[in-house]
Amino acid sequence: MITSTSNPHIKNIRKLSQKKYRRESGLFYVEGLRPITSALNHAAQVIELIYCPELLESDFGWELLRHAEQQNINILEVNRLVFESISLKEGPQGLCALVKQNIQELGAHTEVQGVWVALEGVQDPGNLGSVLRTLDAVGGNGLLLVGEGTDATHPTSVRASMGAIFTIPIFQTSLENFLVWKKDHPLVALIGAVCEDVQDYRDYNYERDMLLLMGSEQKGLPPQAQDICTGLVNIPMIGSVDSLNLANATSVLLYEIFDQMHPLRKK
Repeated sequence: MITSTSNPHIKNIRKLSQKKYRRESGLFYVEGLRPITSALNHAAQVIELIYCPELLESDFGWELLRHAEQQNINILEVNRLVFESISLKEGPQGLCALVKQNIQELGAHTEVQGVWVALEGVQDPGNLGSVLRTLDAVGGNGLLLVGEGTDATHPTSVRASMGAIFTIPIFQTSLENFLVWKKDHPLVALIGAVCEDVQDYRDYNYERDMLLLMGSEQKGLPPQAQDICTGLVNIPMIGSVDSLNLANATSVLLYEIFDQMHPLRKK
């Protein structure tokens, strides 16, 4: 059992809150029973589980440990002080994990099948994680991160995704490379969401294989991204605000797409 918060390995775990160290190590931090269950059930590369016997009160949590042992995953026991020093939650459940990142670069031969979301310049990790969660809920097939912004392995994003980070394939690319990729894939429908006077999102006929392109929270979609879109849609508003939260707007659009893709669900 590790009992010192100054232990080098514990220090390195705490460093995973930093994007730089996540990039250097190729790992990210996951806390909580639900996301760890998702990681184990979807064949994520779980490197290590860290647990505190005093805090791990759930029978299900102990079962997760036994399951991890059967998969030859390293198990590390720590005391309460140490666990609380790495925990990012109030009232921690006593179980966290180190997981290998599995985010891929968008390549020339990457194919879009089904419904994908592309987020250009997303800044808020909570929004990113919430989009992943909704994308999973509607049976989405992939998430593409375009340009500079936050990353999907940020602890806040991981927590907000509620395990969807392990169910949705995630790709990343620069805006420049994305523009080239779209030029080489002219048959892929790219639907951009904007706050301008364009087609109402409910009146658009969405394709089966498509990318829903959402701009950053503050700037929206840049002109060069709008120029390559197959179509542009907006969400009408009659109040005093001029935009919706990114995650909320994406959810509204995804559920309209979901309804169109599943007409038998409509009454």
